[in-house]
Amino acid sequence: MTNKHRFATLRGLLSASILLASAAQAQDQQPQEEGLGDIVVTAQRRSESLQRTAVSVTAIDAAALDRQQITDTKQIVFNAPNLTGNNNVGQNTATTFFIRGVGTTENLATADTSVGLYVDDVYISRQAVNNFSLFDVERIEVLRGPQGTLYGRNTNGGAIKIVPKAPDAKTAFALSGSYGNYDRWEGRLSANVPLSDRIFVRANLLVQQGDGYIYNRTLDKKVNDQDYAGGRIAVRALLTDSLTFDYAFDYGRDKTNGGYASDIAGSLRPSTGDLFTVVSGTDASGYARGMGHSGKLSWDVNDDLSVESITAWRSTKQNLLLDLSDQPIPLYVLDQKQLAKQFSEEIKVNATLSDALKLTAGFFYFDENIDADVTDTTRSAPTAAPSIFRKVFEVDVNSWAAFGQLEYAVLDSVKLVAAGRYTHEKRELTVTQTSNLAGPLFNFTTADLLTRAAAGQDFDNKRSFNKFTPKIGIDWTVNDDLFAYASWTKGFRSGGWTGRALRADQYINFDPEEVESWEAGTKVSLFDRKVRWNSSIFYMNYSNLFNTLTVNGAFTAQLADARIYGLESELTIRAAPWLDLFSNVGLLNGRYKGNRPANLADKLQRAPSFQGKAGFSVNKPLGAGTLLVNGDVFYTAHYLVTPANLAFTAPLVPVNSNRSGDFALVNGSIGYRWGADDNYQLTLSCSNCFNREYFDAQTVIGRYAAAYAGAPRFYKLTGSVKF
Repeated sequence: MTNKHRFATLRGLLSASILLASAAQAQDQQPQEEGLGDIVVTAQRRSESLQRTAVSVTAIDAAALDRQQITDTKQIVFNAPNLTGNNNVGQNTATTFFIRGVGTTENLATADTSVGLYVDDVYISRQAVNNFSLFDVERIEVLRGPQGTLYGRNTNGGAIKIVPKAPDAKTAFALSGSYGNYDRWEGRLSANVPLSDRIFVRANLLVQQGDGYIYNRTLDKKVNDQDYAGGRIAVRALLTDSLTFDYAFDYGRDKTNGGYASDIAGSLRPSTGDLFTVVSGTDASGYARGMGHSGKLSWDVNDDLSVESITAWRSTKQNLLLDLSDQPIPLYVLDQKQLAKQFSEEIKVNATLSDALKLTAGFFYFDENIDADVTDTTRSAPTAAPSIFRKVFEVDVNSWAAFGQLEYAVLDSVKLVAAGRYTHEKRELTVTQTSNLAGPLFNFTTADLLTRAAAGQDFDNKRSFNKFTPKIGIDWTVNDDLFAYASWTKGFRSGGWTGRALRADQYINFDPEEVESWEAGTKVSLFDRKVRWNSSIFYMNYSNLFNTLTVNGAFTAQLADARIYGLESELTIRAAPWLDLFSNVGLLNGRYKGNRPANLADKLQRAPSFQGKAGFSVNKPLGAGTLLVNGDVFYTAHYLVTPANLAFTAPLVPVNSNRSGDFALVNGSIGYRWGADDNYQLTLSCSNCFNREYFDAQTVIGRYAAAYAGAPRFYKLTGSVKF
């Protein structure tokens, strides 16, 4: 798709929305209700209107989560511009996020993520168990662009915030169940109970079961099934009129008989011609468990000062057995076990220092310990003897940061922003290795480290980083309906070590990634707030971008610089009291600059040049109830799913086999809600309704290109009752 055609598509989406709005108004002559409601977000670490937040934010409330069928973390990616994501290679519980072309596919303990994920303001450090089921959630916030000042390290691409519903004083119960194709069913239960006029409890439970949608010819069975159970309990105590304590515990367990890929290269064997048909001889498996405690103490000292403390502990466990090659006699089997424990403490202050000056400041402490046991079993050919390389990691991370943001109103309508964060971090790696391969292994003695240094191997198992990330901005409230902002900021992702090594000499350091970003945006409300239109443009310099890839069967690490620029636009129209129209568009150009290593592709991975979504939501009174109809279509241009230049790194694999291809996904639902208090609802829904086949992750090593299928068509009937 050319730029001309992409802009034509954008114009078409906007024009269609306007025409649909006009048609809807012509059909319904009732006086319009009030416009679109105000959305309150906490993107800048305090509550404020989305239309007055000087950050590029997509906010998805509970109603939108339901009508757009966003049931887990991964599905957020189809609902925010310039956000891509997928299950990490073979891992249904691990979601890889890229925002504006910035992200990482690595989930080992030796590297951190580039997009921060937060649940109830608690940072989730490991990518291995981050595909949360989104049930009983108040809203999702997707913050695009570096968030290095208020959120800290590892938010180069942005941050995703999941805000669960909090306990309150109203007694409420909700129960729902659904059944669909692939014999999939789920049950959901939530309850909110006030124990007194000052203590409230909220609890929820979710169970999901079902068959797989991939057929393994060699094992002669369906694989990639669904088996999830999880829940959350939260307690809110109003200790005094100004002091509130919130406690929450969550637990989730996910099991599956493997994440399978289909080799589409056709080099080692003929392709099955179907991403949902594989021939792997490995009986793959996956297990993930996540749980955590958090306590939040909020003190409203007075009208001008509030203090908040968030203390949290989390543990995640992941066990994987995968065939990365999709061959009857597997050429690459990964056996990976990882256990991570983290503790964090954050103290935050919001203060109004004068009529013109506001302050947000705080201190953050983080401690993490990760144990990982990874065994790679590889073969050069089905008849060759296996090569086994096992590494047992222990990674310890200790970090603290101090941050602050000042906002000064130089005029009633113009505000200057200055912010900064100083981060200090220490990381230590211990590796124990065994192998049947020739060559030295680490023993971590002083003599061993000196020998490696003398040989030119850049490796240090104890590393520390100190970084200051600033931000400068200006906000302009032009009038009640128009808000504009511009900002310059920096972010960084912590350095680490290469983890995907098949020999001891492939372990090297990599330095922190840095992103410098310029952004300008507008937030517009029109026609008595019946139209909300938010847009932004941005330019980013990306330094020390870290990639791992395979060249001639050996893992290698590459550092490169890149530049990224683009545009984002989100439009919502209240076309009638019963009809909302919405669309969003993301344009992106991300390329390496300078002396790009020859084994890297010319473009950044997971950075499609165009993404767009358009849809409608009907909430129409009908008879004794309400008719609910929703539909949307998501489209993306093709994008790379690996960073590799295949002509260089895998010459026997088709050159373009690591491109996802353009694809469109259509979703829809129709339902009816009735009862004295809208107690009952019945809904028939489908996702990927036309069963579009596509892939969004891949392993390319040597002569195979094992592609992981995106979700097929799912349809289900859901009934719910609340009282």
